[in-house]
Amino acid sequence: MRRLGPASALLALAAGLLLPAPPALAHLGPPFPILVDRRVGPYVASVWTDPNIGTGIFYVVLEPPPGQRLPTRTRVRIGVQPVSKRLPEALYEAAPQPVHEGARYYTAVAFDRGGMWRVRVLLEGPEGGGTLTAEVEATPAGTLGPIGFVLYGFPFVGVGFLWIKAVLRRRDARQAGTR
Repeated sequence: MRRLGPASALLALAAGLLLPAPPALAHLGPPFPILVDRRVGPYVASVWTDPNIGTGIFYVVLEPPPGQRLPTRTRVRIGVQPVSKRLPEALYEAAPQPVHEGARYYTAVAFDRGGMWRVRVLLEGPEGGGTLTAEVEATPAGTLGPIGFVLYGFPFVGVGFLWIKAVLRRRDARQAGTR
């Protein structure tokens, strides 16, 4: 078996570190905040999202301002529209979810393709309401299937290969020293 010399191994490692990484395809994991602790009428609102192409999700968390109570019977709607305005704004009704304190609303939103989307959060209640706006980028869901398994496993295989190579080199050096 032909072994790589130290210069070749160093060159291979440098190439692996210096070559540009493939672009991240999507946000993986839990929803992330796009608006945090914004005062809107009688509410302090935070908006969390996971804007996947196909079906994205939104959570709106409402808290009362300090020293006040949270209004009852609040209506929460999410409006989304591509920044390019190639589609009209679509409104989605958010459903309340049970929580111990404050209020949380959830809705699923359709993103037909990737790109930047304008988000409007409409809050309406008997004591007033308001609107919050932000922009998010709709991205693929991030499931690459077997290709993802190979792609994400490659660094671990590389480290294992280098470790085995070091062990074999050390063993050969010991055997050469005992002869």
